[in-house]
Amino acid sequence: MKNITSILCAFMLLCASFFAFSAFSQTTEKGYNIVYKTQNSNDKYLYLTGIYGNVPYVVDSAKYSKKGYLFSHSKQILPDGFYYIKTKNGATLLEFFVEQNRKFTVEETEEGTKFHNSEENVVYQQFKNDFWAENDLRVYQYTSPETLLSKYITAQFIPVHVPSFNWGSHEGREGAAQQYYKFLIEHYYDNVDFKDTRLMYTPLDIDLKEFFMESLYPQTASNVIKSVDNLFKRILDENPTPEQIDVRDFYLKKLIHLYINAEPKFDEVFIYLVDNYVSKITQSTFISTSETDVFKRVADRKRKTLVGELAPVFESYTIENVKISTAEIKAEYVVLWFWDPDCEHCTEYTPILYDFYSKYRDLYHFEVLACSVTEDYDRWIKLSKEYYLWLNTSYAVKAPNYDATDYFNIYDTPAIFILDKKHRIVARQFPLDELFEVFETLQNN
Repeated sequence: MKNITSILCAFMLLCASFFAFSAFSQTTEKGYNIVYKTQNSNDKYLYLTGIYGNVPYVVDSAKYSKKGYLFSHSKQILPDGFYYIKTKNGATLLEFFVEQNRKFTVEETEEGTKFHNSEENVVYQQFKNDFWAENDLRVYQYTSPETLLSKYITAQFIPVHVPSFNWGSHEGREGAAQQYYKFLIEHYYDNVDFKDTRLMYTPLDIDLKEFFMESLYPQTASNVIKSVDNLFKRILDENPTPEQIDVRDFYLKKLIHLYINAEPKFDEVFIYLVDNYVSKITQSTFISTSETDVFKRVADRKRKTLVGELAPVFESYTIENVKISTAEIKAEYVVLWFWDPDCEHCTEYTPILYDFYSKYRDLYHFEVLACSVTEDYDRWIKLSKEYYLWLNTSYAVKAPNYDATDYFNIYDTPAIFILDKKHRIVARQFPLDELFEVFETLQNN
């Protein structure tokens, strides 16, 4: 890390360059004139490209001449953002950004890349040098913070400062932990100015998974939903602009893909995203109509198996080809256990459930209907000989009255659902080490 004198010197140098830059507002200036001089390119044409969200687009092309490649247009608006000069094959020769000056020259020399009449890119080159040298980047955060470069660097490379908490005694640690996670939820994205829509024209990469699936605690659907709404409040004004809606949809799609195949306990999150955001989209830059239709169908499938929903009567067959129906089982609760004898986790967890069943089925008044969901008859027979107490059925004997893997959205085995007498789903897809807690809760409700 640089000493304080070096930081102050760098700060003064950057101030001289930055203070000429305007506060953030996307430019409406028309025209650009960018000359790219290189001694190494054999390409007849090079291409000026930009980025919007995660979508690259071609701005212009330039033909080689002795004076270099000239990208020029007198009327086209070149939005504030990052740009790239690329070959026909997509190789990047140069990366730069524009905010103030759209008329400059870039020269590739033996000493390196030189920008003429573009102080902002001189600063950007210095930033890249500091980044690779692992120097302190906070000087870029505090120097003219409303510039695009400062906002990009702050959002991408500088984490939010987390204050220290007094952990103290055991009770103190619990209180400090609550304060710590409360701070994370409220301030994790403080360094990202989502309302500055210019950042959509930069390679900003916000890892939502890092926050929503790793840092956020507790990992409950309700807590995730609260944090989703908080994120979108950071993006949208009370009367959002079309550009802010684009930003919202960009991150909404990331969240959709994050939770579409997440653990079943997050099905409520996916359904919430679809019902409250996706279903209200009329037109979107980042979410197509066909994607919207798919997301709605997936949400409806997940919705059928939430706690409180009615499950259709399930009928499957034992080794004696005897039909077992959930409608005929005389118990307060029916545990549906879908497993696969070729599944390593199934062979690990099935004995655990069986041991619990053997000890507590009378106490909690429940029955287990175990169903092997594959047609591996021999392996099912070999393993199921150990589980003779409960109702043991398999797809290998005869197909059930409906495909449970499809209806219950079972992507991985084993899968567990608990039904009450009315066939309402009262518990679903929970870890087996929570069996006692689940049944105690059911008993006390």
